[in-house]
Amino acid sequence: MYRDNSLVPKEAIRLATLGFLAEGDRSYGDLAAEVRAFASRIVGPSLDLLGTSIELLRFEGLIEAVGGRGMEDNAVLRLTDRGRVALREYLSSTIRPGVSDLNKLVLALKLRFIDMLDVDERREQIGQLDAMYRGEKARLEDLRAHDELDGGFLAAWLDMEIDQVDRRIAWTRDLAK
Repeated sequence: MYRDNSLVPKEAIRLATLGFLAEGDRSYGDLAAEVRAFASRIVGPSLDLLGTSIELLRFEGLIEAVGGRGMEDNAVLRLTDRGRVALREYLSSTIRPGVSDLNKLVLALKLRFIDMLDVDERREQIGQLDAMYRGEKARLEDLRAHDELDGGFLAAWLDMEIDQVDRRIAWTRDLAK
């Protein structure tokens, strides 16, 4: 994790892997395909993100093979107790401000697996999301308030961004209800 308790790219893929296994055991090949497909739909194909090995998670004791050895025999994999602890840690991480492919992936994964947290933890995650969006809005409004932005299309773009953030804030408030 980064110092601000947000996930680095490989941890986003670990979150996906552990989250899918928390829903049920899967064969090595099916799990790898599901993680790759989900991540690719959000950020497109990325060697940086897909470099995390499922075998490493097995070696670390976060997942285990059932009735097989792993990749070489396409064993069925399941989440261990240590894996459940790691999954909760990843789900409780913060999301970095700003829009990036990694942030979109982490947000999508957290929302996909948020039901694995208890009600109070879910509220906390939605609250963090709301606070992040409010901070983003303040930053955009500060930038918009400067007179030197009068030329070109920057002001119109900032208005559009502020409108999108307002909708995100309304969405998080609806989720919190």
